[in-house]
Amino acid sequence: MCMKNRFLWIWILLLGWIASSYAQKSISIHSENNQIIDATLLPATQYLNGEVKIYHANTFMYCDTAILRGNILKMRHNVAMLQNDTIRIFSDSLRYDGDSLVAYLYGNVILENGPTKKLFTTYLKYDVKNKIAYYNRNARLEDQLSSIVSKRGKYVLKEKQAYFYEYVKVSGEHFELKSDSLVYNTAEQKVKFIAPVEIHKDSSQIYSQSGWFDMDDENGEFIGNAQYIEVEKYATSDTIRYNGTIKKIELIAKNEGKLSKYITNNDTAFARIIVYNETTEEYTLKEHGYYKSKSNEVNGDKITFNKKTEKFNVTGRSEIRDGATHIKADTLDYDKTQKIGIALGNVIWKDTSAQSTMYADHITFNEAENDMKVFNYQNRPLIAFNMDGDSLYMKADTFRSHRVIKERILYPDKRRNQSQKSIRDRNNLETDSITLIPIPVLKDSMSVTKDSLNVSFQSDTIFTGIMDTLDYFIGDGLVRIFKSDMQAVCDSIVFSKTDSVFTLYEAPFMWSDSTQIAGDTISMFVKGGKMKSVKVRQHGTILKTDDLLFYDQIQGREIDAGFLDGVLHDVFVDGNARLVYYMKDDDKAYIGVNTTESSTMRFIFKDKQLTDFKAYTEPNSRVHPMQKANHNDLRIEGFIWKFDVKPYSKDSL
Repeated sequence: MCMKNRFLWIWILLLGWIASSYAQKSISIHSENNQIIDATLLPATQYLNGEVKIYHANTFMYCDTAILRGNILKMRHNVAMLQNDTIRIFSDSLRYDGDSLVAYLYGNVILENGPTKKLFTTYLKYDVKNKIAYYNRNARLEDQLSSIVSKRGKYVLKEKQAYFYEYVKVSGEHFELKSDSLVYNTAEQKVKFIAPVEIHKDSSQIYSQSGWFDMDDENGEFIGNAQYIEVEKYATSDTIRYNGTIKKIELIAKNEGKLSKYITNNDTAFARIIVYNETTEEYTLKEHGYYKSKSNEVNGDKITFNKKTEKFNVTGRSEIRDGATHIKADTLDYDKTQKIGIALGNVIWKDTSAQSTMYADHITFNEAENDMKVFNYQNRPLIAFNMDGDSLYMKADTFRSHRVIKERILYPDKRRNQSQKSIRDRNNLETDSITLIPIPVLKDSMSVTKDSLNVSFQSDTIFTGIMDTLDYFIGDGLVRIFKSDMQAVCDSIVFSKTDSVFTLYEAPFMWSDSTQIAGDTISMFVKGGKMKSVKVRQHGTILKTDDLLFYDQIQGREIDAGFLDGVLHDVFVDGNARLVYYMKDDDKAYIGVNTTESSTMRFIFKDKQLTDFKAYTEPNSRVHPMQKANHNDLRIEGFIWKFDVKPYSKDSL
């Protein structure tokens, strides 16, 4: 191509670009009823009247009257601007700069963006090219059932974002929001806070330093010193997430060592993360969880609690306090309404009313029925009772509990009757009683109360017609007991919570220092944490030795020992009573063996020393010289010395 033709093409392209640019910048009048042109002015001025329609920069503008001078347009009366099919702006008057593509609208200004979004103000600056509206004389944006007002702001229609500043107030159907600055996404109806915000919803309030809120779903996230307040409720955390549709609140403490809090008049919850559903009244606490109500106290790594059903589920090392019951475990599942639950892993179960503590791997329980099963996968469960300021430890293969409802029956008190008889005997000096040389104290020999389940009925037995609820705690399989001043073994044991009675069954043996007590059953009655009495039924024996050569021995069908302030006070032997007693001189050398047989015997102690002994109903007593006595023949029937199985410490159980 020759140089001349090349220049020609360049000029054609340049003229086309100039013409296009001029056409883009010039304001085009499409219609009007009347037009007057004043050519005396530079540039010439056009006066338009009646159904004025003007087009510029892809924007149509309408009004009743207009003045166009160059690219400066002034419009009055029923002013309207249309961009695309969605943006419409109405006002009383308008000033438009065709060069900068900026319009200034005055009077009753309404900006519509779609069928539901309307911005109302008295002054609006509108960037036609970038589709941005500015205001600084108060405005209100309405979007369906919500509205936002502020002193100044801007509306970026391309990005569907509206920015509100100074005295911002958002009103919804069920809430009101106040802030100094926020951003509103008109497509999602979501408000983003860029300044501290406060929301009022019904009787509740939410405060935070930043975050967002969806006005359509009434969901939100409140960040920075977030607080939730409602009448008798208060919640605070680094972040609060709120779902108004299902009334769910989630509190998240993001800072290390800080916990979220949810407090009401009836309960308190702490955790790093707290989730509460107001509709279902269910809590979920995660990480360092703590929950406390008037009747419950729970610690755990994760706690789920339903206030309506009072059902707990706790994982991680956890603790529940429910009245007198305190439970610690690696996992807890507890339905308080039905009082059914399961505790797993390193379980510590405290009953403050019974002053007892259990240690086990697995405990299932139904408190309403007093049904409990306790066992270990390895080793054996342990229970400790507080007694006399000391601890009584007990192990068995399994522990369980159950409830019995039975009629209250009053039985004759043979012990009281015999006590009255002994007083008469002492006063009348009856000839069928024998006073012997004082017997050494049988230290801390334990005692037993009557067990109504095994007492035969007599003529003076009273059936009251009153039904009692009796709760029992049972240990089965190689039961071993250790207390600093008492030890015992048996195959099974029953603890009556009603009257604090321990009853040992199946080859029970009990020891206190060098004294051994045995029989078919042994019962220990405890009151106020102190031993009150011990009763041995059927084939009762008491053995005591200082040297494992010679044994002081007591035998009887029943042996009943009473304690006063935890100290042995008296021993009553009933039925085929027999005594074998090795007498000593002042140097504690053996000088003879006393054997006594009678129907009943009674021993009285003071300051742990025997002060009185009586045998009743045709007593027979002999003294045997030590050298001539056949000590094996003198042994009572059923003589068994079992010190080899005696527990010697808590760890030996």
